Amino acid sequence: MEAGLTDKAKENNKVIGVGSVASGSIDLVAFSEYDEYLRLNEIFTGDRRKRLVRKIDLHVLPQLIFLYLLSYVDRSNVGNAKLFGALADLGMSGQQWNTALSVFFATYAFGGVPSNIALKKFGPKIWIPTLMICVSIVLICAGLQSNFAGWTSFRVLLGLVEAGMYPGCSFVLTNWYAPHELHSRMTIFYSGASGAGAFSGLLAYAIGQLDHKWGYRGWRFIYVIEGLFTFFIAIVAFFLVHDSPAKVGKWLTDEERQYLLLRHKFSAGGTSPIPEKELFNMKYVKLSFKSFHTYAIALIEFTIAVVVYGISFVLPTIINNLGYTATTAQAMTVPPYIFACLVTLFSGWAADRYKQRMLSVVLPNIMAVIGFVIIIPSVRHSSLTGLTLFGVFLLAGGLYPVSPAVMAWTALNTSGTMKRAVSLALMLSFSQLGGIMGSNIFIAIEAPTYNIGYGICLGMLVVFGVIWPIIYFFILKGINAKRAKLTKEEIFAKYSEEELAEMGDESPLFRYST
Repeated sequence: MEAGLTDKAKENNKVIGVGSVASGSIDLVAFSEYDEYLRLNEIFTGDRRKRLVRKIDLHVLPQLIFLYLLSYVDRSNVGNAKLFGALADLGMSGQQWNTALSVFFATYAFGGVPSNIALKKFGPKIWIPTLMICVSIVLICAGLQSNFAGWTSFRVLLGLVEAGMYPGCSFVLTNWYAPHELHSRMTIFYSGASGAGAFSGLLAYAIGQLDHKWGYRGWRFIYVIEGLFTFFIAIVAFFLVHDSPAKVGKWLTDEERQYLLLRHKFSAGGTSPIPEKELFNMKYVKLSFKSFHTYAIALIEFTIAVVVYGISFVLPTIINNLGYTATTAQAMTVPPYIFACLVTLFSGWAADRYKQRMLSVVLPNIMAVIGFVIIIPSVRHSSLTGLTLFGVFLLAGGLYPVSPAVMAWTALNTSGTMKRAVSLALMLSFSQLGGIMGSNIFIAIEAPTYNIGYGICLGMLVVFGVIWPIIYFFILKGINAKRAKLTKEEIFAKYSEEELAEMGDESPLFRYST
């Protein structure tokens, strides 16, 4: 069989199939990988494709959802810690508290890119559980601190080890799902974040009942108990996280595995006979840093980071100022997060169903703007408690769908697995610097009106959450239209297949999702 291959077939990674039997001889038919993909694509249609996708949903998604839920709870429980005595227990001023919040985002922004490079090198099955073990150790140590220096040091470390979780898990999803399936699965996965908000509130409410037990304040119990639980789950995760179809042997058939691998290789930027690059090569890191699209989408996520983290830090305080006790305020934060979870799931389904990326960003942001418009005046009047809570619902429901939307948009508009891994992390890392801003614009002495915080958040949402995505949409439409004017004959006359593969999303064959 090897002798029957031409040199050109070898160079193009031909797949050999058995043809018909005639006159006692077997005709060998050489299919290119792309031809094999087209053949399998005709087989995996309708109910068979749905069954395969459901199989992936059951074996890949739940682990990532739960791991990210834990990661998000671990990161966001700082607001709960403040309510249960951390500020006084650590002898910190309000400004010192904000400083400790800010340094987390400095290392959180720095750690994403090197983490995803390591993930591409060692594989998600090893790297993601390792990150979780590091998170658990840092949490336990943070719960044992007694002063500003110790607390701040472990906030720095927490940002560094937490940084890789979201972009790392998102990259795993890109290995498994087709472009028209990715956004909805990212929202299912990310719903763990809004679910984490509800879970965090309930957990803090429960653990908060231990406040003053054995002479310790409730915030210490929150950190130590969550840290121990995270460590246990991280050990289990070594056996449950699935890297890619290539490394799964039990629950996929050989044909299903081949189809998923070829689909992943040829479906980026529209079906093309040019496979995307899958090599580990540091030159793709440089390409990610030079990509305009990374920063264009990062502007949107930067805005969301400012608002989400700012609001998450003060939401329990806002509800507390409406007349509820600290423990009741924790429970009252749960319904808005549940609503946000439902809106996030619907947004992802609609984006994949109608193939609309820009609208999946703009419409939720408009909802968040309306929420702010309601909250800003109503929070000044204690008699308008119901209206304020309604604004909180709209705000949470508008903010949470945007992060998975921009992650999906980045993944779909980046070709090459190494470049995609780095671009996801870089976009998120740059945008998470907004957490530094968000944790400092809600000044304690302005409670409950928070004029500066609300004003900055509202202005940024309008400019970068609503107006800029529309501008970026037309930029992408213009690039696609220019590329569509070129015929395939013109493209292949100018570039070789290898050059087109190296160009990735800059190839004239690539079409950006809008």
